[in-house]
Amino acid sequence: MSNNAIRNESTRKQRVYGGAVSENGHPKTPNESVRYAHRRLRHGILLCLLLTYIVPIIILSLYFHNKFNTNMRESSKQQLTAIAEAQKNTIDLFMQKRVVNVFNLFHMADFSLKPSQERMDHYLKNLIMSDDAFADIGLINSKGIQTYYAGPYPNLKGKDYSSEEWFIQLTNQSKSYIITDLYLGLRLQPHFTIGVRQMIDGEYHVVRASVYPGKLESMIGTISNGINTLGFVVNTEGIFQVGEAELGQLLEPAYYAPGYFDRSGVVVMDWHGQEVLAAHTWLNEVPWCLIMLQQADEAFSEMTFMRNTLIIGTILLILVIMIFIGVVVNLLLSRAMTLDQERNELKGQLYHAHKVISVGQLVGEVAHEINNPLAIIDAESGIIRDMLDPEMDLDASPEAIRKELDQIDKAVVRARGITREILTFVRKSQPRFEECNLNDLFEEAVSGMKQKELHMSDISLIKDLADNLPRVYVDPDLMRQVFVNLLNNARDAVAPGDVITLKTDLNNGFVEATVSDSGAGMTEEQLERIFTPFFTTKEKGRGTGLGLPICLNIVEGFGGQIKVESAIGKGTLFTVVLPQAQDLLKNK
Repeated sequence: MSNNAIRNESTRKQRVYGGAVSENGHPKTPNESVRYAHRRLRHGILLCLLLTYIVPIIILSLYFHNKFNTNMRESSKQQLTAIAEAQKNTIDLFMQKRVVNVFNLFHMADFSLKPSQERMDHYLKNLIMSDDAFADIGLINSKGIQTYYAGPYPNLKGKDYSSEEWFIQLTNQSKSYIITDLYLGLRLQPHFTIGVRQMIDGEYHVVRASVYPGKLESMIGTISNGINTLGFVVNTEGIFQVGEAELGQLLEPAYYAPGYFDRSGVVVMDWHGQEVLAAHTWLNEVPWCLIMLQQADEAFSEMTFMRNTLIIGTILLILVIMIFIGVVVNLLLSRAMTLDQERNELKGQLYHAHKVISVGQLVGEVAHEINNPLAIIDAESGIIRDMLDPEMDLDASPEAIRKELDQIDKAVVRARGITREILTFVRKSQPRFEECNLNDLFEEAVSGMKQKELHMSDISLIKDLADNLPRVYVDPDLMRQVFVNLLNNARDAVAPGDVITLKTDLNNGFVEATVSDSGAGMTEEQLERIFTPFFTTKEKGRGTGLGLPICLNIVEGFGGQIKVESAIGKGTLFTVVLPQAQDLLKNK
């Protein structure tokens, strides 16, 4: 039966064994297979350890780094907020004390609604003694006229405040005092007014005092709790009231002014090209907003230090783990390479054992083949003895004896050739790779006694060898062993009158060698187990079950694979697929 008939009859029973497969679906070369296996092993171990150790550490580090940054930023903001709140309380307390100082004038034992100038000066002196921020003092009647005044601007005596916004607000609100925004006034010097009202004899009377903001500015600059901060105050319209000169100009729009309804908070902002933290809080005693500034680099300096420490620690930990992983991987790969070497040595021993077993199976055939030349030698030596015996009266001329000796020489050469082939087959040697032609290896495998044996068993041998077949890079002895084993299996599977076909071809860039027979074929179960060690379909005593596993190992070592197709009653087809020598040498 032809190869095509087998393929067409039972394609579903095809099996492919061995050989690493490249991306294009073809077997890999030996060097490619070794590199590919070790590369996959290294990558697999590294990836596994990376996923197990490094990735969780990185994820946790990023998580804690983010949480730490967030917490440290919040801590810095809260710290600046606390400073702003403390400063706000201080300013509120300062304002409350100044209001109390003014209220106390109404409760002095010598207070009078119609004081003399000397008494007014005495009132101002008492205020200045309580706080030198006071500039002057005035007594305003219920009509808004400043009837009495003490201070550096006596022309303010008699001034009408009835139309002043602060006076109108003071007389109409429930609260009995008011603190104005900063303004220049007649004196053209920034100051603010504290006005308090008191009901006397059924009429409201107001005491007004002017206060310079210098004291507030010094207070903002000194409350820092060891942290380098700057502060300033704005009113509800965003006008700069009090603060460091570098932060703004008095009575000019401030660079930053929070909304009145945004009672407190912290923002990170750009301040003239520098990143700063700005904490703001609105005062209770006056509608002013206190703003405290701190440079972001300084505010986040501790965070930066801890963050850098965390990053360096994480990197060092990762490096230590990577070194450990590298050592482990190298040890594993070294062990794997050692195991590969041991396995190759065991393969070599197995190959040699199989050769010895094969020789044992062929002892009978070898004895028959050697008996023929020995019989010729025995017959020719007898003839020569007879020729030398005078009684036999035979031609004993040197020429006649030489002819008989030539026959003996031919028989000796034939016997020597047979024994040389047996010794070559059995001899244990290291694999020697060289460029070979599969057609030549096929011919050598079937030459001599194998071809004669098939002929004597009435088994037809058909050769269909392709011309100009590319060379392959294999060990010729091992490759011949594969072909001999496949031929032995084919011979055992056929009966007299059947056909064994040997074929070589080039298919998709790979060299294929096929051994097919028209024998009984195999079942699905047998087809699945044929490469299992010690499994055999032959009769007991005729097979060891090691031939095909060894053949598969040999072909795999050459970067190839073996395809098997079989069907009951349709024969079996073995195809050895090998890469071209030029493809192998490119990768060496």
